[in-house]
Amino acid sequence: MAIPRFYCPGADFAPGAKIILPEEARHHAGRVLRMRAGDIAALFDGQGHECTGPIAFEGKDATIDVQTVTEPAVESPVEITLVQALVSPEKMDWIVEKAVETGVSHIVVVPALRSMTKLSGERLGKRLAHWESVIVSACSQSGRTHVPDIVFVTFAQALELKADARILLAPSAGNPPKLEGARSFVLAVGPEGGFDSTEIQAAVDAGWQCALIGPRVLRTETAGIVAVTLVNAAVGDYRLS
Repeated sequence: MAIPRFYCPGADFAPGAKIILPEEARHHAGRVLRMRAGDIAALFDGQGHECTGPIAFEGKDATIDVQTVTEPAVESPVEITLVQALVSPEKMDWIVEKAVETGVSHIVVVPALRSMTKLSGERLGKRLAHWESVIVSACSQSGRTHVPDIVFVTFAQALELKADARILLAPSAGNPPKLEGARSFVLAVGPEGGFDSTEIQAAVDAGWQCALIGPRVLRTETAGIVAVTLVNAAVGDYRLS
């Protein structure tokens, strides 16, 4: 059985230290997982470090007595940014979760011309906070030690992102993506129906590749995850033998 993992940013990960779990982690450990004093738990700080030790419950607090501190090699060897056009809440949650599991470093959400969902103001703030929670949960489950960031920007701002390879996925494109030699990638995925022709042209004018990653049309919630997987396979993060 996997050791429960909890996000604990800013803590002192040093052997012998006693770390107080954040309230949400304490509740999950005690009330959801029903952990008992002495059970082993792992903490990660979002900056590449992980520690393990027995849990203890003291009044309203839960603490970990740090026994081991490591820097697990679990992150992708390349930097991957996923630019995802805004889609329905259910699909966005799935995309964010799977992007984290597959090793994305940054998630950039953009309102595309064909996006049916609209977000602004307080609703946008609440949705970003929700996605951040999804990201932390996915990191805990997948064993990641770095926590990806997520931002909401305009499509024009997303086109200004820098990377060795900037690839916009478009069913109308005729060529596969060029991945060779790149160590950083930005992958852009449109909403249902894909990016508008004016958006595709803007990307081309900005120096992006427009690429097709296979003979079948993929849904918006599938395309980005497949593209990230292809990148990780190309750089050796995913191995077949």
